Amino acid sequence: MSNTSTTNRDSITQGIEIMLSGVRGIPDHLTLGTHLAEGIAAQLKQPIKRVTLCALGGSAFPGDLMKVITDQLSIPLSVSRSYEVHHGHLTSEDLVIACSFSGNTEESLSSLDDAMARGAQIIIICAGGRLEQLAQEHALPLIKLTKPTPTFQPRAGSGFFIGVLSALLEDLGFFEGARARLSAVGKELKGLMDVNSEAREIATALNGTIPVFYAPPPYAESLGRVVKIKINENAKSPAFWNEVPEFNHNEMVGYTRLHQPLTAVFFLDPLASARMQTRVAQSAQTLSDYGVKTLKVPVRAAQDRLTSLLATLYLFDVVSCEMALMADVDPNPVVMVEDFKAALGPFKGADQA
Repeated sequence: MSNTSTTNRDSITQGIEIMLSGVRGIPDHLTLGTHLAEGIAAQLKQPIKRVTLCALGGSAFPGDLMKVITDQLSIPLSVSRSYEVHHGHLTSEDLVIACSFSGNTEESLSSLDDAMARGAQIIIICAGGRLEQLAQEHALPLIKLTKPTPTFQPRAGSGFFIGVLSALLEDLGFFEGARARLSAVGKELKGLMDVNSEAREIATALNGTIPVFYAPPPYAESLGRVVKIKINENAKSPAFWNEVPEFNHNEMVGYTRLHQPLTAVFFLDPLASARMQTRVAQSAQTLSDYGVKTLKVPVRAAQDRLTSLLATLYLFDVVSCEMALMADVDPNPVVMVEDFKAALGPFKGADQA
C-alpha cells in the first residue's frame, strides 16, 4: 500500500472514530439535554395543547425517534419539515419549537417567521447563528446547545434533543416522569453498545447494495427513517424505508423485477402483535422466494422501548461507519449538501420561501 493510500486510510479511520465517539455519548447526552431545558417551559405565557417541532435533518429526526414514547402516551408532538408550520391553524395554545443545531437552517428560520405571524408561542433550540439572534431580538425562550467537542457532528446529537424535548414535555404536563425515565434509559443503553462484531456482519451483507428498511409501527417512521439517514450521510450511499403493513399492499410488487441492487432489511419487533410478527416474517420470506436479497434484524431487547430503539440505532451507526470504511469514505463531511446550499444562494427570509 502506498504512503498516500495509507494516509487516506488513516484519515478515514480517524473520521470514523470522530463520528462514533459522538454517538457513544448518547446515554449521557439524554440527561444533559434534560438539564438544558430547566425553567424554559415556565417562560411561556399560557397553557399549551399542541407542540410542533420545526426542523430538518439531524435536528428533526429526534422528534421522529420520540414517536415510540409520544404515540404510546398520546402526547401531541409532531414534526414539521418545510418553510411553514404544517398545521393549517395555529393559536396561542400551540407551541412551535424552531430548532436547528447551526441556527441557520433556512426552513427553520422561515417556520419561525410563520409561527410568529400566526400567533403561536415559540421556543428556540440552537447552538447559535441567526436563530439565537432572533431569540434575543424578540425575547423568545432559548435553549442553547454546545458541542461537547470541537469535532462533534450535529447529527450525533440525538440524545441532547431527546433530553430537551422530553423535559419540556414533562414541564408542560404531557410526559410525567420523563427525566427519571431518560435516566433509566441512559443506564440501560450503556450495557447494549457492544455491537462491533454484529455491525461488521451487517455491513458486509449490505456492502455494494442499496438497503431498503422495513418495520412495523412505531419503528418504521422512527428507526427505519433514521437508519436510512445514517446510511445516506455516513456511508454516502442511497437507502430507503417504508412501513409494514403498507408495504404489503403496493411496494412489495415492485420487487418483481429490477431488484438486483437492493437488499430488503426487515426489523423484527418482539413486542409487536403476533399477527404483525407473522406479517413481517412472511414479507421477508416472500421477497426471498422472488430472489430478492433479504436481511432480518431484531430490534434490540430492553426494558424500555426507547432503549430498544436507541440501541438498534446505535448498531446502525456502527454499521454505517463500517460501510464507510469499506467504501473508503470519511463519514463526517456532507459535501453534496454543502454544494447544494451554496448553489441555492443566500436565504433572504420568509418572503423568499
